[in-house]
Amino acid sequence: MTEPTTATTAADSRLRRLLRLAVDSRRAVELEWEREKRERIDAQRRTAARVADDETYAAFPDTLAQVVESEAWVGYPALYVDGFEDQWAIAPCAVTYLDEGVWLHHTSTPGPDGYPEHRWTLIAPCVCGDFREVPVGDDYVLARELEHLDAHRDVCFGLCTPSDLPPAAARLDELLPGQQGAA
Repeated sequence: MTEPTTATTAADSRLRRLLRLAVDSRRAVELEWEREKRERIDAQRRTAARVADDETYAAFPDTLAQVVESEAWVGYPALYVDGFEDQWAIAPCAVTYLDEGVWLHHTSTPGPDGYPEHRWTLIAPCVCGDFREVPVGDDYVLARELEHLDAHRDVCFGLCTPSDLPPAAARLDELLPGQQGAA
């Protein structure tokens, strides 16, 4: 096979044109993937906040439902296992600030029967500088644990964890690179 004898410049050869079209096509696909990722993250944030509000209202009708407004929940998207867009390392969650350094964290994960399991955790500062993470599941347990936290504010029981929930703004940027305004 011989090349055509007509002189064609590199700028308008079929191969150069194909290369330009391929580059443009790849850019369009990658932009679409980024748009879909942003939409997925935004949907996870909204869903996490809505589910936290709905389930908190159902589980804590006499306490939290009376003081936490729907808008107070801030949702966070799932963090995925590296290389696996369908496998969560950390499920989507939501947090709300209760005052005096205390946060309420909510997450929902699929249970063994396929139905969601909801978990709430009070996150309170400890005198040692770390955080106390206290699971709560209903009004009674919440009341008991809040009274215990209040009565022992100046005592560290040595059970604290260096929690980063909710993550500080700098840590959030590290966890979700490129997600402007994640908080």
